[in-house]
Amino acid sequence: KTHTHTHTHTHTHTHTHTHTHSHTHTHTRVRCYGFHCSASEVRSRLPFLCRRKRLVQSDSLERALRNTRPSAREVLIWAESLKALLANQYGLAVFRHFLRSEYSEENLDFWLAVEKFKQTCPLNKMPDRANKIYEEFISCSASRQINVDSNIRELTQRSLRLGAETTSFQLAQDQIFSLMEADSYPRFLRSRLYAQLANQDVGL
Repeated sequence: KTHTHTHTHTHTHTHTHTHTHSHTHTHTRVRCYGFHCSASEVRSRLPFLCRRKRLVQSDSLERALRNTRPSAREVLIWAESLKALLANQYGLAVFRHFLRSEYSEENLDFWLAVEKFKQTCPLNKMPDRANKIYEEFISCSASRQINVDSNIRELTQRSLRLGAETTSFQLAQDQIFSLMEADSYPRFLRSRLYAQLANQDVGL
């Protein structure tokens, strides 16, 4: 009787420990990729770049915005350029929320992924990271394929075959930036969401 009790306890403990360890290890590898590149950069962009469950991430950002809203003056700066919008933490979060409502957030996610890719360190991790970006956003079977022309798709693939570099996705990133700048960014500035933030009481 005593022997049976001990055996059952040991089996349960081993199973639980193995499962927990495996899950934690995998999750950490995904979230901490390139963490030591720039502490301040990662700290400010981690919510946008490192969480894989995008819907959960977006909801948490929206809650953060409700708790700490940007000032009306800060919001007006977003209208100066798309670059100014993306450089602002709140602007980036609100713009992504807007894109998600249009089912086109993959464009911004790709742009951000490439920005992070350029800072990859150590460099030996670059090929693996490049492959993940290509498979997720650019390949013909990509799960979240972005709208780049076939010529740029081919040039990007050729560049990666020669070896991943910080410029491997530059053509695709530039085209996606131009697409957002000419299309979704102006619509965002005309949206009710932007108007509400721009016209808010500064003391809010």
